[in-house]
Amino acid sequence: MNNFWKRTISGIVYVALIVFTVFANHWITALILAALAALTTYEFHKNTNKLENVNVNPIIPAIASIAPLGYLVLLTVKNYYNIAFIFAGLYFVFGLYIFIAEIFKQKTNPISNIAYTFLGQIYIALPFLLMYGIKEINEIFLFALFVLIWANDTFAYLAGSTFGKHRMCERISPKKSWEGFVGGLLGALIVAFVFSRFETQLDVIQWLGFALIVVVFGTLGDLFESLMKRTIGVKDSGNIMPGHGGLLDRFDSLLFATPVIFVYLILFEL
Repeated sequence: MNNFWKRTISGIVYVALIVFTVFANHWITALILAALAALTTYEFHKNTNKLENVNVNPIIPAIASIAPLGYLVLLTVKNYYNIAFIFAGLYFVFGLYIFIAEIFKQKTNPISNIAYTFLGQIYIALPFLLMYGIKEINEIFLFALFVLIWANDTFAYLAGSTFGKHRMCERISPKKSWEGFVGGLLGALIVAFVFSRFETQLDVIQWLGFALIVVVFGTLGDLFESLMKRTIGVKDSGNIMPGHGGLLDRFDSLLFATPVIFVYLILFEL
């Protein structure tokens, strides 16, 4: 019961924070996304450093993950081009530093350190940057992205726990089933249909395609994070959210789905 209340309270706080982030003004949204990107990147490197011969200072890439978001915000909100290019320059310096530092650190496997550093930027910093890009297109789309992921998770759990017999990828995630996947997809399609009744910038078919992308790539993101945790040998990516684990545990689906949704919206010239 104690764990139930921990999960409930932290879940409510999480949902409230996300809703506030989506509908806040540009500056507040950017600040919260930047903080989440930095914390998630830090958590990622704290985990990958548990692997043999991997030793990345998590603070530096965590701070660097803010720079691309700062660049985009300053360009789109007030057209502060000069300040924006300072962020771009700092990010370029960060990239050079990673290579040069490994030359002199004399670590056992410097190539792994470089690879994991840039993996963190692509895996985490880029999706958070594109979340802001989606908000710039239409904040309803960003809200729908979160809601569809939540709907997929909820319906997949209900269908999987009730009907699940055929395992999707038992080596990585023993409880995930194809029945759960189908249940999550149906739930997300229903929610997308509801969104199509209120936001007509996408038609019904486009909204259903939106949901399909979220489910497919969200599931892949979930599986990838499970693979990462199994490789490292941890149950949760962190403990920042009582009863729910770490930030990577909460954002795993989002990190894979966001870039694809951004491209999907761009293809419709939105």
